[in-house]
Amino acid sequence: MIPKKPWSRMLPLDSARLVLRRFSGGDLAAFQAYRNDPEVARFQGWESFSLAEATVFVARQERQEIASPGQWLQLAISLKQTGQLVGDCALKVHAADARQATIGITLCRAFQGQGLATEALSALLEYLFLEANLHRVQADTDPANVRAWRLLERLGMRREAHCLQSLWFKGHWADEYFYAILRQEWHQLRQARSAVVS
Repeated sequence: MIPKKPWSRMLPLDSARLVLRRFSGGDLAAFQAYRNDPEVARFQGWESFSLAEATVFVARQERQEIASPGQWLQLAISLKQTGQLVGDCALKVHAADARQATIGITLCRAFQGQGLATEALSALLEYLFLEANLHRVQADTDPANVRAWRLLERLGMRREAHCLQSLWFKGHWADEYFYAILRQEWHQLRQARSAVVS
């Protein structure tokens, strides 16, 4: 098991333009709005979110234990300057091995294409590898979700598998891409980026 100390100081996470934090009641309207956008929901496990569902979700995430193995934690993504909710990151520490985790992201359509998803997941990966000392982080996506797998590749994640018709999803068999990155690979990427900047 990973010591609880690193997780106790995880939130909030700051980046240049964003804050990753716990959800609060004030996020409810914005959260429900982007989760009900058909384009946002297209490759996600839901079709829509009622007010009741959104209320339960936000309340649960307000008190969800950080890094509880096998449980999804959703981190609110808000703009640093205004506090506006623009999306959420997903994190699940694996129950079988707490040194590994799965991540995901959902972003309001109005804020896509601005590098915010890259910034949010970079901040999350930075914490997971440098502070929580995880060994491996993975993600999966539908191959048709081109923007998602290009995002994962920009982050330095490797495509480890293309599973054919492996998931019954919204009435049809869907393929899955699986990506992952190791702590040592993240360190190498950080060093390479630092060398370019300097």
